[in-house]
Amino acid sequence: MINAILADDEPIIIRGLKKLLPWEELGIRIIGEAWTGRGLIELVQKEGPSLVITDISMPDGTGIDVLKAISRLGCKTKVIFISAYQEFSYAKEALALGAVDYLVKPIEKELLLSAVKRALSLLKEESEDLQFKNKLALYEHKDRKTQLEELFDCLIDGDIRKKEAEEKLRMLDSGCDFDFFTVMLLEPELHKTDARWGEHEKRLLLFAVSNMAEELMSCDFAGVLVRRGDRICAVINHKEEAPIKALALEIVMHAASFLKITLSAGIGQEQPGAEGIRSTYQTATEALNRIFFTDGGKVVCWSEEDWESCVSARELGEARNKVLQTFLKRDRELMHAACQALLEKIEGHSGGSREKTILAAYGTITEWAGGLAEIGIVLDETELQLHLNAMQSFTKYEQIKAYIREIAAGIFQRLEPAGKDTQQLKTVKDYIENHYMDNITLEGVASKIFMNPYYFSSFFKKHTRMNFKQYLTEVRMKQAVKLLLQTDMMVYQIAEEVGYNNARQFSDMFKKHYGKLPQEFRNMAT
Repeated sequence: MINAILADDEPIIIRGLKKLLPWEELGIRIIGEAWTGRGLIELVQKEGPSLVITDISMPDGTGIDVLKAISRLGCKTKVIFISAYQEFSYAKEALALGAVDYLVKPIEKELLLSAVKRALSLLKEESEDLQFKNKLALYEHKDRKTQLEELFDCLIDGDIRKKEAEEKLRMLDSGCDFDFFTVMLLEPELHKTDARWGEHEKRLLLFAVSNMAEELMSCDFAGVLVRRGDRICAVINHKEEAPIKALALEIVMHAASFLKITLSAGIGQEQPGAEGIRSTYQTATEALNRIFFTDGGKVVCWSEEDWESCVSARELGEARNKVLQTFLKRDRELMHAACQALLEKIEGHSGGSREKTILAAYGTITEWAGGLAEIGIVLDETELQLHLNAMQSFTKYEQIKAYIREIAAGIFQRLEPAGKDTQQLKTVKDYIENHYMDNITLEGVASKIFMNPYYFSSFFKKHTRMNFKQYLTEVRMKQAVKLLLQTDMMVYQIAEEVGYNNARQFSDMFKKHYGKLPQEFRNMAT
């Protein structure tokens, strides 16, 4: 539906025009009337109609004045003139200025209909042409943006020469006119065990983070954002000593407020020229990896003195051996103190690197295994691999610290001569009670008491008279019953709460266990 205005200094003519054509059927809505030239110009300025049908000779401004005003305002309004006289000079000037037609009163219906249809056709053509131009502009923008992203990818990887990079930056009109570059890496905290974050959802989230960061960055800086795995890499072009940390804090705050996620940022060392982008990216990576030792939602700036190891391999080895000696002495109190000292040594040895931390922690377990083998306690390769896999999935050093302490406690318990089976079984049951909602496995639980998975399966069935999977299901079902009877949670929520990612699987298991579907069970009990 397009909007139209009718104008004539004789109201009877306007009434006649309204009745002459089926305007609504033509897709036209009459939104206003004018009786003077000035009144018509003011109405056009206010409403911006697509079509005007007006007498060419009106008081206080002619139709030519109206056309000139429309042109001046930049409106795309189409004008059809009507007149009581066939004034050739008026008609010629009106058509030269872009009028659609010039009709002489009394207006014939067919001639008016033809003029209106021609105006509609012109409006449609212009609209399609504008849409086409907008699409072209969008494609050009996308193409330029893609080329810029590819160029900065090459600069980050060091796969392009300085001269070629500078030429491409100039040709692509990158807007990078400042002397310095700094890379800021952004990483959302997405737990791998959280079923909400599939690959598709992760892509959407990173897209949203990119858009938000780009908008905030463009206020004061030039540059581009590219995706690097599960991270967003912002290559920022700026003046010397620009407030990059303030920008990072603003992005992290917006992520928490509007996207409801925890976002961490690592800021690299400022570098002059595009050739320094690779170096600032590497230092930004080191800075972001430091988040491993802190809470999420932080901004860490690279600093040279922070990244060197302050604990030697010899010192680390001595700390590991002290813990091993406490095992052999059966001194639990000394063991806790030695573990604490060891964990501090591991952090100091890593130099801020997550990878070095994991290797140091795994090296600790393998060294303990070597010492324990001498007194007949064997940790085979399968168990050691399970420990490595577990630690590689951790996103925070606190998780590794807790894991090392658990392993140390398990070893100590294994060395206790009395009630060994009872203690081991208690450890396993306590672990299941506290982690039934997680994706726990027989192999993972077996490693908690340093047992081979095959031997553990037999050990567990001997003491509980059911296999591990049956026992875990029993614990989950009992908890599900509590939630059904004591809360208003939906069935799918209860399924997630007790460790099932699939609500249908949970319902089937519940029915197999209790003979009724969860909702039926709840209804029967109320």
